[in-house]
Amino acid sequence: MWRTVLTGVLLLALGFSLGVCAETGWTLTAPLSATDQEADEGYFALGQDTMVVAKPGSQLHVWLRSHLGQRLKLTIAPDTTESHN
Repeated sequence: MWRTVLTGVLLLALGFSLGVCAETGWTLTAPLSATDQEADEGYFALGQDTMVVAKPGSQLHVWLRSHLGQRLKLTIAPDTTESHN
């Protein structure tokens, strides 16, 4: 009986923590890197597991190229404004 209650409490806590993460977003801090060819084509690695793709010539592409070799902080979070287009 106590194992069932404990399992239920643990699952409830896990569900709550996942809900909090879903509302607050996800953040990664890692170095930005790319070879010359990758950067020319708009492919940038953020750490070992994340790839950022930018259209060559765009403002994002220019910004990423100018920050190669630096540690960046990337945050992905839900839009909390009222109007969603």
